Amino acid sequence: MIAQRVIAALAATLAASSLAACESTQDTSSRMAKQAKNVAKESGVTIGRENASITVTGSAVVHDANGTAAIVLLRNKGGAQANVPIGIALRDAKGRKLYSNDLAGLDKSLTSIAAVAPRTSTFWVNNQIQAASAPKRASAKVGTSPAAGPGALPRMELTKVVYERDSDGVFARGVVTNRSKLPQLRLVVSCISTKGSKVLAAGRAIIDRLAPAPTPKPVTFRVYFIGDPKGGTLTCTAPPTVLPGGSS
Repeated sequence: MIAQRVIAALAATLAASSLAACESTQDTSSRMAKQAKNVAKESGVTIGRENASITVTGSAVVHDANGTAAIVLLRNKGGAQANVPIGIALRDAKGRKLYSNDLAGLDKSLTSIAAVAPRTSTFWVNNQIQAASAPKRASAKVGTSPAAGPGALPRMELTKVVYERDSDGVFARGVVTNRSKLPQLRLVVSCISTKGSKVLAAGRAIIDRLAPAPTPKPVTFRVYFIGDPKGGTLTCTAPPTVLPGGSS
């Protein structure tokens, strides 16, 4: 898959060093309002035993006038997993910690990834970070899932994904289709823009409910970025949130 090749190539260089923050002034504060809409009240994350199958292959941070986003690249060497906790810490150039997602009141999607397919590479984005200054480095740990591994994951299909622009700046627009018989709730669509070994921008959109197949009509998503995605290769993902057996 193209997305996996992009992520694998990016991970090869991110594993050696963290990325510096990308500065951009084109984004406006209204983006953050759109991204933060309907954020649920949840607890922070604490990573105890690290995941034996899912490893962090790289991490990056991007920053602009509207905030900060952390990107974590993941590689699953085993079977499918759901509700996998991810702990992040952002630091300045002197190594001082500016942010971690162990705070109470965070949405579940900002402390875990809903599902990771077996033997695959993927990524996770937290774009709701408010730090006192621009972070320079990000680190991450992956914990163990509290639930038993799911069987076959419901498939979400992202198509017609392109860059567009409105008064808020550049965004990614596309169509998400549920190819399963399970309705999806609070489905997170995450996108990153990369150029070579560098993450230029990252963002997320949340779809409150996506009807099961056959989807009655196309569902369009918009992902507004932190950072400047211009000139980058766009990669998006939407891991399922509702799994067979009712787990989510």
